[in-house]
Amino acid sequence: MSDPALYTKLTDAIGAHGAWKFRLRAAARKGADEEMVRQAGDHHGCAFGQWLDSLPGDVRLSQVANDTIVRHAEFHRVASRAAQLIKQGETEAALGMLETEFAGASQALTAAVSRWRMAVNR
Repeated sequence: MSDPALYTKLTDAIGAHGAWKFRLRAAARKGADEEMVRQAGDHHGCAFGQWLDSLPGDVRLSQVANDTIVRHAEFHRVASRAAQLIKQGETEAALGMLETEFAGASQALTAAVSRWRMAVNR
């Protein structure tokens, strides 16, 4: 993958994962089902996760890629927990989580992806 294509893929990932906060906020108003919980927790199922899984081993082992992979999985674990709280009717707890643990996981993922983008853009 060329550097511009890699940079674009990483940029797209930031936006796509930023959208989860809006999806979870909407679910807090309307409710979440088991499918949302599953999707939120599946770091291999989103387009970025599938792309990360398809990277050659040497790329996946690089520090910037590995950090992003770890942060991506954590982001989805936290998103799934928030969706599960919503599904269980614990809306206030879920909304609180969106402002704390989820925000932290989102920031960590964005920072990791941004470091990778900077490394590509050198």
